[in-house]
Amino acid sequence: MKFKRNLQIVEGRIGAVPLVNVALLAGLFFMLSSSYVLQPGVNVEMLDLPVSTLVAGAPEHNAVMVTITRDDLIFYNDERVDLEKLKTGLEETARRFPGIRVVLKSDQRVSYERLVQILDLTKAAGVHHVLLATRPLLNQPATPPLKSQSAATPAAQP
Repeated sequence: MKFKRNLQIVEGRIGAVPLVNVALLAGLFFMLSSSYVLQPGVNVEMLDLPVSTLVAGAPEHNAVMVTITRDDLIFYNDERVDLEKLKTGLEETARRFPGIRVVLKSDQRVSYERLVQILDLTKAAGVHHVLLATRPLLNQPATPPLKSQSAATPAAQP
């Protein structure tokens, strides 16, 4: 049994509406499937440092943010605080969540003395994990890991 072939090539215009629908659906799909990292709204100019291989990973969801601005203002989770309120807030957080991490985000113009003062305060409050936030340099290689003292010195030859 032989079938007749009725194949015809139809030339016409491509509809613009289906193309726009596909583009909008693809854009919506990519927007909904991507992940975003939200950071507190205090704007500071951080230090530019190479990415270190010693620090692994990003801060997790169990971290609180302490921000020091160039005007020496201290923010604890987007709320302006003084040193006493910061210490009580950190003590309460460390008591409620024992493994909590504190991310210290400091402007590059903040004095070293102030930075050490905040670090000492977090340690005194019972927080044992403090991360210093920096802005990574673009197109820079990661810093090499520290070598042990025995590997750094060449072996003596007799």
